[in-house]
Amino acid sequence: MGNNTELASIRPANEPPYQNQKERQIGRLLDSYGLPFFYRQPTLVYHDHKNEIWRPSFTLNQDGGAVIDYLDSPNPAVLEQRIEIYRYNQIPATVLGPRSLEQPNWQQDLYLKLRQSLRKPDYSLDHYLQS
Repeated sequence: MGNNTELASIRPANEPPYQNQKERQIGRLLDSYGLPFFYRQPTLVYHDHKNEIWRPSFTLNQDGGAVIDYLDSPNPAVLEQRIEIYRYNQIPATVLGPRSLEQPNWQQDLYLKLRQSLRKPDYSLDHYLQS
């Protein structure tokens, strides 16, 4: 957890205490789009026949409670399982892993995934970028 100390020592005062560099990249991208979010907000999900409290990386409350969840797992099956659980709970979700952010155009990929997960045909992130 020494990495958190390094991140905290160089982060702006209004930036959340991100758990890792990948979450910081995502958070700063959302900030650049002007998208308000809550970091690690408790979220109730039903999983394995019981209610659980999860803390997805980012919650976009103004967009119907959509979440962006970064999982530090290279296993695609883990990411797919998380997607299915969010879908079962009717939570619009974009789930990312380390490989997601290693792509040269990951920002554009995230943008497209967000548009798809929000399930609003007339929704556009473009109005955030026009400010």
